[in-house]
Amino acid sequence: MKVPVHFLNITTLSEYRKDAHTSVYTIRQGKMLTPEQQDDPATYADCIHWCLPGLPDTWNEFIYTRIISRP
Repeated sequence: MKVPVHFLNITTLSEYRKDAHTSVYTIRQGKMLTPEQQDDPATYADCIHWCLPGLPDTWNEFIYTRIISRP
């Protein structure tokens, strides 16, 4: 049984989004970062969490559209 595989290149799309970057607006140990910590993104940037709605929602819309538009 063969299953078609579709590739969707989201790299260029993601680069255009303002919210598609790491952020220093995070909470550590229940507190927002201090201005001094925000000035040091190399140490304090949050690259795991995204602001929602945001870029992952855009990816999900593409996936959803692809799923429901299958012939």
